[in-house]
Amino acid sequence: MRNVIDLVWKLLLICLVAGLALGLVNEVTKGPIAEQEKVAADQARAAAFPGAKRFELLKDAQGGSGSYTALGENGELLGYVGSARSKGYGGDIEVVVGMDLKGNVVGAVIGGNGDFSETAGLGAKVKDASFADQFIGIRYTGEKVDYSAGGGGFVIPAGSILVQKAQSDGGSGPDAVSGATYSSRAVIEAFNSTCEELFRLIAH
Repeated sequence: MRNVIDLVWKLLLICLVAGLALGLVNEVTKGPIAEQEKVAADQARAAAFPGAKRFELLKDAQGGSGSYTALGENGELLGYVGSARSKGYGGDIEVVVGMDLKGNVVGAVIGGNGDFSETAGLGAKVKDASFADQFIGIRYTGEKVDYSAGGGGFVIPAGSILVQKAQSDGGSGPDAVSGATYSSRAVIEAFNSTCEELFRLIAH
């Protein structure tokens, strides 16, 4: 019986030490991790609105909308930057969008979130610059944007269009990644959600 009690105390002591060690590691790394996330977010906003010199967080009644003003050299308003996430095949995909005051998309960053986990060689292609660049120049008017099926269409047959084709087929929207319907659809959903919010800010 004594051996059992000794064993229980030893296990409790090990658990206590392990818990304290994990807590200490978490406390030590919390600051640097938060700083890295901030740097990554700042870089994504700068890439989504190349002409802006600084960004200021917009606040709403709940304390923050997640959207930022994009300001020029002299503090003039150039447009807005926002982001949204949508569930892809492997997890959430974040899309950061920059929009000028006329509703033109001036930049897009896809999959910048650290937990991006789409399938290599398929869904992961949505992070490629050739994919994100298709969204630049789109003029958002309040209507949802969808992938082009060619010939000016706006509906994509599931996973049938290669990103490398860009808009050479005469389509009026960006192309999805072939074989990566979930990832492509997540990007377009997050893109539209972000554009809707930015367009609302412009309209006001």
